[in-house]
Amino acid sequence: MSIYDEYQRFWKRLSKAEREALTSTGFDPDRPDDSGVPFAHRYFGGEPVSDHDEETRSEGYDINRLAANHWHQRQRNWTEVSEKFYSQDDVLDILRKVIAVIDLSPSAEVRLHGTCIKLALGMPGLPTMTALANQHKLTRAAISARVKTIQRNLKLPPSLYMKSDSACAKLSVARRKKLR
Repeated sequence: MSIYDEYQRFWKRLSKAEREALTSTGFDPDRPDDSGVPFAHRYFGGEPVSDHDEETRSEGYDINRLAANHWHQRQRNWTEVSEKFYSQDDVLDILRKVIAVIDLSPSAEVRLHGTCIKLALGMPGLPTMTALANQHKLTRAAISARVKTIQRNLKLPPSLYMKSDSACAKLSVARRKKLR
C-alpha cells in the first residue's frame, strides 16, 4: 500500500472536527507529503535542487543546505551601525515589513498580536480596539492591556489609539474604587 492510500484511509477515519483542526493548521488532505510546516523547517534529504547541484546530495536532516551554503558564501557589504542613521519613517517602514510577515500567519492569535503591535506603534488604518476585541471574542480591556504591555516593553509613548498614561492611571484608580 502506498503512503497516499494509507494517508487517505487515515483521513477518512478522522472526525469532522479533527479534519478542520488539521486543515486550519496548514495540513493539506490532498498532499500527504505536505506536513503543513513552512519550507525552511522541513526535512531536506539532500536531493539536488537542480541537475547541476550534485554537491547537495547527503543523508539525514539538513535544513535546506544549499540555501544555507549560498547564504554563507554571499558577498557581504558591512556597514557600521554608527555610520547609518534611520529616520522614524524608515524604522516604521522596516517594522511594517516585519509585521506583514506576522499577518500572514495561519494562527489567529499570532495575527492578533501583530495587530496589537501595530496599534502600539500607532500605524494608520487599523480597526479600533473595540472592533478588534469583538472580532476575536475578547474584551476591549484585554486588547488594551496587550497593547499597553507592548507599548511599555518597547518604551514608546502612547499612540493615537491609546489613552495617555495619566488617563490610564485615573481610570485604574476609579476602577479600583468601583470594585470595593
